[in-house]
Order: sequence, then structure tokens, then C-alpha cells
Amino acid sequence: MKAKPLNILFSTTRQWNPGDEFILFGIINLLKELNLEFNPILYNRNPHIRPMFLYLNPLRFSSYLDIPYEGKDILEAFFRIGFWDNSYKDEMDLDFIDWVIFAGTPEWKTPRLIPLYEKLLEFNGKIMYIGIGSSGIRNYNQIDTLYKKVLQKATFISVRDEYTFNMLKPLSPLILPCPSLFASDEEKNISKIKHIGLVFSTSKSVPFNRIPPEIEKLLISLYNEIIKKNYWRTSIICHYIDEVPRAFNIFGDKVKIFYSYDAKDYIEIYKKFDLIITPRVHGSALATSLGIPSIVIPHDIRVNTALFFLAEIISLKNLNLREIKSLITNIEKNIKKINRNLIAYKKIFKQIYISHLSKKIFP
Repeated sequence: MKAKPLNILFSTTRQWNPGDEFILFGIINLLKELNLEFNPILYNRNPHIRPMFLYLNPLRFSSYLDIPYEGKDILEAFFRIGFWDNSYKDEMDLDFIDWVIFAGTPEWKTPRLIPLYEKLLEFNGKIMYIGIGSSGIRNYNQIDTLYKKVLQKATFISVRDEYTFNMLKPLSPLILPCPSLFASDEEKNISKIKHIGLVFSTSKSVPFNRIPPEIEKLLISLYNEIIKKNYWRTSIICHYIDEVPRAFNIFGDKVKIFYSYDAKDYIEIYKKFDLIITPRVHGSALATSLGIPSIVIPHDIRVNTALFFLAEIISLKNLNLREIKSLITNIEKNIKKINRNLIAYKKIFKQIYISHLSKKIFP
């Protein structure tokens, strides 16, 4: 008799930050390389689904009240009684779950995860942290006991930046590229820079999906200059819905603007381009996954993750058309080699990841 599919619970977000979904795509592609058959189940940390302190709300359980659904509809209009998102609910146990995977992101330590961590204390399946990032703390001793106990039970821990590596040193984590490097299972062959994707972000968005106003101002100025000079064909890419109306207001009469509610569509969107300029780190990740070079505009600590994507990180003091043009010209001179190197780099680290995961999963 064939083994049953594994039920794997992934801690990530859906319909929030496409970067989180790029990470999940990469992890799922790695697991498929291991010939695993599994049912992906979502622990959705989307802040609208799981507000920061929802775990303190006694009405958070979907089955809290034993009343007909018609009545529950009315009550939910006034009270937060659970959620109906197609993801794991707090009233569920972990008896049907085989593995729990914290899929990348700095948000592996957050009140949104407390109900899950409390259950993981007694969980006997595999727990894995794959490609996690900095959570803002710098010292292992600063981690709350609840998180520490679960971390110590983990089968596998890999981190995506030096800060997290140093913080978790007592647990001997691996330091490897963010698994979003494997988000696409195909690559693009590039011989010339014909079309550049300009990833847009704005300060006029919700928390954690926005950039500082001063960075937005620099970004708009730079992109307008690049578009105006017309050295290359350019288009704007938006990752989050709040960026779309603003992008159309600023750039809509000058260039095409691309956006999708579905993170999977960004693989096809990015394939249109031969170079990506982005303030979003995981824009760089998806570009590298496709073999496309990228230039990253830094605005917070997460930029260190882009070092593992072989991205060019331009300092803010050099964020002007002359410096960008020089950087693009240098990339263009070596574009065939850079493209081949990115594809080879992805292949090498895929094998490294698979080797490490195999040793932990199939000891």
C-alpha cells in the first residue's frame, strides 16, 4: 500500500505580501524535488485574518457559538468570531498534521503564531524553519521561552541573513539563500537588455507594505527620469493593491503598469523583463529565480537578504540617473554571462538545499 500524502502546515501569508508567497512557492518546489507527496495546509498570518493580538480574543473560534449559520452571519458583522478563510483555524488540533514549516520571513516570532506555538510544545511531527529572517532581535537570550522550546525541537533550521544566523547560533542553523530563489521552476535566457521592470512601492499604504516617504520621493524622481530619458523600454510593476492607483496617477500616461492579485502571476509578469530595479527584496528574489539580474534600492534591514540573490545593491546617496545608467551599462556589457551565472547559482543552491533537507528528513 502506498504511503498516504503528508499533511504539511505552512506558516505564511496569503493575499498580503506577494514576497511571502514567493518564499512558499520556492519551498514547495524544493519539497517536490524530494519526491514528496503532500497536502499543503495554510496557517495564514495575513494581518486581516489574524490581527496581532487575536489570540487574546475569547470569541476568536469559528465554532465558539453553537447557533445556526444565519445567526452567526449577523453576529460576525458586529463581533470578531473566528474567520472563514480557507486556512487552519485555532480550534483545530494538530493530530492530522505531519509537518509544520515556518516558510521564510522575519515573522517566525510573533503573537499571531502564539496559538500554534503552544500546540507545538506537544507536537510529535517534524518542525522546520526554512529561510527565516531577522525578527528585530539580536540575541538568542532575548527570545521568549515559548519560541525557544519549539526552536529546540526543530528538525531543520535555515536562515537567510547574517543577523538571524548570529542570533540563533546556539541552535547551529544553516545560512542559505531565501528559498524564494526557487520560486520559479524555469529560467529566462537573456542576450540583451531590452525591457526593464521598475518595481514601485509607496509610503501611502498599510503598515509593513509601505516604504518611508523620503524613499518614495527618491523612487518617483528616479523612475520619472529613467522613463523620460527613454534609454531603455520600461514598465512599472506593483506588488500590492494600494500601489496601483498611485502608480497609475504618477506613471499611467507614460508606461505600462503590471499588477495581479495572484502572486503566481508574477512569474509571467517578470519574464517580460531583462532587468529589474526594485525596493522590494523579493522582487529581486523572483528575478534571480528567473535568471534576471536586479538592482535593489535599500530601505530597511531586509536588504541583506538580497545579497544572496547576487543583486546589485545601490546606496541611497547614489540613487540618481547617472549612477543607475552606469550600473545598467555595466550589467548590459556582461548580460549573457550574468544570466548564465544566475541560472547556475540557483542550480547549485537548489542541490545544496535538497542535500541538507534529505539528510534531516530521511536520516
